[in-house]
Amino acid sequence: MRAALLYAAVANEGDVMRACVVGAGFAGLAAAAALQRAGVEVVVLEARERVGGRVWSQELPNGAVIERGAEFVEHYHSTLIGIAGGLGLRLMPTGMAYGDREPRGGLGVDRATLTRAYSALIAASAAWRPDPGQSVAQFLEGVPLEPGAREAIVARIEISSTQPIGNLAANALLRGAYTLSLDESLRVDGGNQRIALGLAQRLGAAVRLRAPVAAIEWSSAGVRLWTGGAALEADVAVLTVPARLLGGLRFDPPLPEAKQRALADVDYGHAAKLFVPLRAPTAPSAVMATPDRFWVWTAKGAAGDTQLVANCFAGSAPALNALDVAAGPDVWLARLAELRPDLALAPAEAV
Repeated sequence: MRAALLYAAVANEGDVMRACVVGAGFAGLAAAAALQRAGVEVVVLEARERVGGRVWSQELPNGAVIERGAEFVEHYHSTLIGIAGGLGLRLMPTGMAYGDREPRGGLGVDRATLTRAYSALIAASAAWRPDPGQSVAQFLEGVPLEPGAREAIVARIEISSTQPIGNLAANALLRGAYTLSLDESLRVDGGNQRIALGLAQRLGAAVRLRAPVAAIEWSSAGVRLWTGGAALEADVAVLTVPARLLGGLRFDPPLPEAKQRALADVDYGHAAKLFVPLRAPTAPSAVMATPDRFWVWTAKGAAGDTQLVANCFAGSAPALNALDVAAGPDVWLARLAELRPDLALAPAEAV
């Protein structure tokens, strides 16, 4: 909003507004593209050697495309779908649903029981009166659920949110991302990072890689950003880096105390991904290791065949600690083999 207002003011004087966007993830590239379309002169500064931020696609030697970062495109992601279409990118069906995971782990819960439990959760969420002090754990105490179904739902929430339910505000359940959905998930043909690559290509020389910003001087007259020992001046700066990285930037003058407190209060979740190539074909699937707080899926690729890779995602710090991901993939690989003995895993080639 501030950029739009300043652009209007500068444009009225017949000058061209200059904006500097810090970060070449989806947010930064989309912001830069919008500013450029409005006639603003834009420069994008990215510290890494690639664009995409937390979206990073990679092709394995067997031809499977994995997503080291953000994975699924859902039908309600209208902004993302619109951008992909504008870039001429094709969205392909995965053959499975992000919201439909078979829970395993000795719960003894069938699909009918799980469906009833999700219906009860949705009804309770719809009747819930907002209470900023209530956690998901406290909210679930008031919802009558069969024990096995309760554990499956808690595991799903903790995996997807990457936080224990005691750390989550109850209003997180209102987003609808934790419901039992049979809607088939989508992905970008060739990898989700192609969206970032397409936006960057249109921006051209405005995108500068390996250009970390060390300091930002700002005032009502404009901004000066220091990168690589050189200064870049602009009318406004748009910062799209994760909140935890802003602590590494020097602001002169310092950011307002209220904004500093807000940024310091951002609590990121903890997640890890594991990809294991397969030696034999399989069908699309989605299975959740309830006690271990991870799930594994197999999905279709661009050709319509199931890709030869098992994709895994673990969420919450306790889960990552239990899987000992800091020490490597060995514990996780063992748990995966126990969970999915039907898959012909190639553990030595795991990513």
